Amino acid sequence: MYALTTRIRQFPKEHAPAWHQHLIDHFFYEAENRMVIHHNMQARGIRNKYLHDLFIQWRGVMAAYDEGLVKGDAVLATALWRNIWKAEEIDPVGLATVVSYLRREVQRLEQVSDEAFTSGNVQFTGPEKEELLVAEKSTQVDRPFTAAELASKEEKKS
Repeated sequence: MYALTTRIRQFPKEHAPAWHQHLIDHFFYEAENRMVIHHNMQARGIRNKYLHDLFIQWRGVMAAYDEGLVKGDAVLATALWRNIWKAEEIDPVGLATVVSYLRREVQRLEQVSDEAFTSGNVQFTGPEKEELLVAEKSTQVDRPFTAAELASKEEKKS
């Protein structure tokens, strides 16, 4: 849902809010439906409380993932770890795979035309490519820092 939301933000500003609202509405309609069907929550007041909490969480997730997309993979991984895995122990390779997958899907959706996107001509692939990519050792891992890079790091600390 986050990847779809990031793509909707690229719509012209007169269309983006309506599309975003429709996506959110459908998500919450389905969430409420599942509360009734799977959890037997018949009382509307109780459902509304849970839906409100879910909305607050969604806003936090959006902010955290946005920050991760801007600040880098470590920040995005932290946000995913905290919001999906509830900050419990996780396989770091699995987490790196999800980070890579989310970045790839967001980037791929950026290339989809508005017409194709609004027509529903969007397919999501699995993370298999990312599993191979993450397992591959980076060529930069064993490269020593240059004197200029170290000096630049020291300047930023000051």
